[in-house]
Parts: sequence; structure tokens; C-alpha cells
Amino acid sequence: MRKVVLLNDLVTSDITYGYLYEEYKRLLEIDITTHFMESSSLVDVACPGCGKKANQDIYKKMKMNFKLCSKCGTYYVSPRPDPQSLEKFYRLSNACIFWRKESLNLPESKLNNLFSPRINWILELSDEFLHGTSLLMDFETKYPFFIKQVHKQKIFNSVITFKPKVYEQSALLPDGMLTEYNIENYYGRTNVITAFESLERMFDPGELFSIANKCCPPGGLLLITTASGSGFEYQVLGEKAPNINPINRMNLLSLEVLSERVESAGFEIIELSTPGRLDVESVRNVVKESDDVQIHPFWKYLFKYRTEETWQSLQDFLQVNRLSSHIRIAALKK
Repeated sequence: MRKVVLLNDLVTSDITYGYLYEEYKRLLEIDITTHFMESSSLVDVACPGCGKKANQDIYKKMKMNFKLCSKCGTYYVSPRPDPQSLEKFYRLSNACIFWRKESLNLPESKLNNLFSPRINWILELSDEFLHGTSLLMDFETKYPFFIKQVHKQKIFNSVITFKPKVYEQSALLPDGMLTEYNIENYYGRTNVITAFESLERMFDPGELFSIANKCCPPGGLLLITTASGSGFEYQVLGEKAPNINPINRMNLLSLEVLSERVESAGFEIIELSTPGRLDVESVRNVVKESDDVQIHPFWKYLFKYRTEETWQSLQDFLQVNRLSSHIRIAALKK
């Protein structure tokens, strides 16, 4: 099984766009209160990783409840908004509209920096494993720039966006691209399914695994990126982790249970990596900003007294040992 380690430097602002992310979180907390706090749309759920029902409440974030599964190590929100309420929230909430509109103003150089590694990943795997005609389906498209760049490569006969979540950005999708909502049309004929930052946002992550199982023929590829609760940032910081919120990070599956779910859907994992490059910086920034943050004294010491060389070595260690908070998986349908 392959494991990828990314060596180039990256800083938080490359991913979060700096102050834009802080404003997004401010609006998000207001929106959650407005949409959900007095709503009957919140429903209790079992662990989205393994299905275990009785799990411990561990903390609240933006007034919503996080649990930790004692069986598989997944962090998840319960009770949570039902699927219809989530869809309405993504479409109409001020925070989500703000984020999508501000993303329209990002320079192409920043977008290339973010998405080029992902596009190259798809091209390399497709060249190695696919032969002849092929169809790529992007699950719940959120990144018009990404799907447009894939479309421009012209290595796929068809590129389809399934249940896109682009809304105000829909004009940025390639001309003539097929938008699909009826998944049954693609059973057994989808050569590549890409699902980027989708699992953590879904009411039921099992939907993705079911779709992949039904749509991919033998030899089809499933490519996933997602945040993981087994990663360093979430393990060390818990509720203080700056990148955890109860809408975009509802499901933080552990690496182990995520692997099990992919294999149970009928796939063989050919790459399992945690190529995240921001765990150490995220923890270091929290420690720097708050001396009284409740984490183990060892980490406080390391981030207060050690140097950039040590911090970079730690991030390298996390990647090599699959302990970063960002997971990417490539799997081949059996």
C-alpha cells in the first residue's frame, strides 16, 4: 500500500485564506444559533464510523454537542441537523454564502497552489489504472476551479458533477458539464469517483460508500480526502482545534474505521496517506496565543522552547506515520 509524504512548505493562510476564515467562523456560530438551536430538525445519531449507539459527550463547539466513539475513535456531532435542514443551511446560511462569494475573488495562483497536487494525483492514478474510455464523477462538487481544471485535461470522456454544492459559483462550472442528481443512471459505469472534503460534512457518510459500491465497476477508482479525528491536531487540542466546527466537521472518522468502511464497500486500498502539513502549526499557534490552553505539558514545552527544525521534524513524523489530521485514500474496486 502506498504512502505519500509532501515535503513542500505550507502555512495556514494558504488553506484558510487568513482573516476570511475567522469571519466565516464568526458568521457560522450566529447561523447555527439562528437555524438550529430552537429547531426540531436536530436528530440523535449513532457513530457514523462504526454504528455504535451509546457514546460519551466530550465537549460542545458553537453550542453543538460532540461525542467520542469508544469503539472506533471517531469524533462526531449528535444530535445533528437532518439532511433537509443541512441542505438548506449550506444553500442559504450567511456564513456559507460569504465563503462562496469571497472564494470567487481568490487569485488563480492561490487556487493552483491548493488544487494542483490533487489534480496531479488524479491524472497519475488514471494513467496507471484506467484504460480506454472513462467517466469521472465528482461527488457533491464544492470547488468549481478544481472540476474545471480536470475537465480541461480531456483525459476523461465525461466529467460529471453529482449533487453540486456550488450555488452562487455555478457559472464557474465548465460549459456543457452534466449535473446529475439521479445516481442510478451511473450504476456500474463510473470509472472514477472523487469525494473531496465531503465525508466530514454529510449527515450519513455511509451514503458515499454505498454510491461508490454501486457505481464503480471492477477496476474503478474511489478517491477520498477528509479530516480525521485520529490526527494530531484534533487529538492534542480537542475542542480548541481551530479547524473543527459542527457543520463542516460533523464526522471526524478515525483512520482505522475509515479504512474498514472503504474495504467493506468492495474496494482494495492502494494508497493511504495523511499528507497534512498544518497540524504542528495549528497546535503551535494555539499554544502561542493562549498560555492556559489545556494540553499536555510536553506539548507546551515543545512549542514554547524548541525551534522550527524540531517542529518540522514532528510534522514529517506525523506524515510518515499516518498521524496527520488530513487523510487521502485511493482505492480500487475489486
